Amino acid sequence: MTRARHCSCLLGVAFVFLFATTPVRAIGPSYVMFYGGSLDAPVVHALPLGSATFLWSPYRDGGTIPADLEGRAYVTYAIFWGRWERANLTPEAASQHGRLYLPTSSAPAMVVMTHAVMEDGSPDHPGARPVPQGLDGFWKAWPVSADELATIQRFGVAGL
Repeated sequence: MTRARHCSCLLGVAFVFLFATTPVRAIGPSYVMFYGGSLDAPVVHALPLGSATFLWSPYRDGGTIPADLEGRAYVTYAIFWGRWERANLTPEAASQHGRLYLPTSSAPAMVVMTHAVMEDGSPDHPGARPVPQGLDGFWKAWPVSADELATIQRFGVAGL
């Protein structure tokens, strides 16, 4: 083997080793906090990358927020994008907010959510978005399936 070819092989092995041992730094939500409504205390749950996307994904089918949500019972939630310490979580620090409207005898559970703030702060701590006070502060809505409600119950949110 020539010296140049030998060096190329060693360089290739070094790159493979570097990429195989370096953690991937994808940004995603790290925690969800459910609070308010019928909850006595906030419920915080870690979100492994790609989990519970029905709570926050802007690519999910959905659209206009139905007017008939006004007056329905809901639980508020906050999504924390980036890397957070559980002890530092407050709804006011969250990058994205939502409401889970509870199902009724004639209507499914619904999620409404805001855009995620990603343009300020840092990838580890994107900026905070104010907590919306009314439905007009949210961006999109979509129905929540029975399986998705079961996921939220597994997170520790009772009374759904």
